[in-house]
Amino acid sequence: MPFTQRRIAKAAVATSVAALAFAACVTASSAAPKEDSLSARPGPDGTTFWDVYEQPPETAKPGDIYWIQPRSDAPRGARGWNVVYVSEIQPGVKKYVSGEIYVPTTRSDAPRDMVLWNHETTGLADSCAPSRRSLGEDRVPAIRDLLGQGRVVTMSDYPGQALPGPSHYMAGQVNARASLDVLRAVRNLPELNASNRFVEYGWSQGGQTTMHVESIARTYAPEFEGLGAALIAPAVRIRELTGNSMQHPELAGYVISTLPGIKAAYPHLRYGDFLTAEAMEQLPVLADGCFDIWDSASTLRDPYQPGAMSPDGPWWKALTAVDDFRPAGTMPFAVYQGSADTTTPVELTARERTALCQAGSSVDYHEFDGLDHESVVPEAAARFPGWAADRFAGEAAPSNCPQN
Repeated sequence: MPFTQRRIAKAAVATSVAALAFAACVTASSAAPKEDSLSARPGPDGTTFWDVYEQPPETAKPGDIYWIQPRSDAPRGARGWNVVYVSEIQPGVKKYVSGEIYVPTTRSDAPRDMVLWNHETTGLADSCAPSRRSLGEDRVPAIRDLLGQGRVVTMSDYPGQALPGPSHYMAGQVNARASLDVLRAVRNLPELNASNRFVEYGWSQGGQTTMHVESIARTYAPEFEGLGAALIAPAVRIRELTGNSMQHPELAGYVISTLPGIKAAYPHLRYGDFLTAEAMEQLPVLADGCFDIWDSASTLRDPYQPGAMSPDGPWWKALTAVDDFRPAGTMPFAVYQGSADTTTPVELTARERTALCQAGSSVDYHEFDGLDHESVVPEAAARFPGWAADRFAGEAAPSNCPQN
């Protein structure tokens, strides 16, 4: 989703951050101790790990592992790997997708439960994908606490990020399938001793993925038992969010960034039906840095065609199709929302809370006065590990759903 102005100000350093991440990944394989080796095929050192241009064979199954690469930046007391695996991103369509897996180094005789992280907007260029960047202190909120609880923590880059091919940014179910399939990849590494139980959480774009995962988990991946899900400033319904962003010139870069992901899911769409010629000249900028488009498109005077969001137009229909899902009511939810969030406003998150409650989920909603799209994340990170631990322990999920 579009970032706050403070985050946009950080965009100028995004490229240098990515460059540092490359260095970390390039040295990861050679620096990793032998005990980091797993039974899966080892991939090459460095960034060539992500140069996977072939397609999965017809016999491939979702979760099959193409290869893995040890990381050197796992938190203390843990090991980590990059992984390339098979995902059935749409019915009958299989692609290779990349992701990450982290596991504690401490011994566990019992199977380890899994925590699935669904990441936020990172930029469309392959170099911006999470697995190509250093883990750092806060790229994955609360990961150290979750590993400290003995969990396996895993995450997908989503289709087309990091690997060749179009990014499916904000394409909803496509990314949810990839997230569920990284759980299958973990289970295909018997050395990790992972259970079939998981709790998931996601921020911004990852909130959309998280809700789609809950919606399809029992039908797409019935072998797993989802015990709970948490939303951090969730950006869920892309049609309304796009329409809202079109009213703010400074968010033109976000709107332009959204279109390739929707077109990847619906290839018949044409950019010229949505963007003016002036705005279409911005499309190549998406390959330059992670957030350059936010700055370069902010000065556009007339970026959208008059009928770009016409209810009978192709883009409106495609965005509506992405949004056409309902919560299954299969998991309890925790929701963390800032009252000052203008990226995903309170009123939009309130609608998702209502939908979850109506579906039968317990919803523990937390609204933080004065916090915005970014500043709410540390609050969520402080609370989520305890909430997740209670779900794994079988404690009754708290709920403050409004009474009818």
